[in-house]
Amino acid sequence: MQSFKAHILEEDAVADAKKRLKNMKGKQVSFTHQASGKKVTGTYQGMKQMGGRSYAHVETGKGAHRVPPHHIH
Repeated sequence: MQSFKAHILEEDAVADAKKRLKNMKGKQVSFTHQASGKKVTGTYQGMKQMGGRSYAHVETGKGAHRVPPHHIH
């Protein structure tokens, strides 16, 4: 189980990432793929809501990914 302090720090990281991504729609962003560990680059398409959480919609040439906003570089 996550401690309260860690939960608050994660919420702050997500809020900061959302501010940073706000004006980046249509621009190139990258993130590290969770399963493979490889760097993936794609076009940021905006924020999406799933299960009460916000995810960044990133389109690559092969498909689309929903990435937690604080995982985007």
